[in-house]
Amino acid sequence: MSKQVIHPLTGQVYRLTEDGLVEVTDPGTGARGIFDFQARWQSGELRHADLQMAGWVGRLARRRTTQREQ
Repeated sequence: MSKQVIHPLTGQVYRLTEDGLVEVTDPGTGARGIFDFQARWQSGELRHADLQMAGWVGRLARRRTTQREQ
């Protein structure tokens, strides 16, 4: 199972994708978006993500990818 966190205020689900990006899904509307660990939009209907949540979910994946490349 991939790493995921539910935002305590919005209920949006932040999930780590296999390529190290963060997928945000709004369970109320079904809308989703893809972001990097700094909450920069990559694709999808949702255009905004919480910076802290995206960081918590995506930052570790980014660090591990960088270490493997060295």
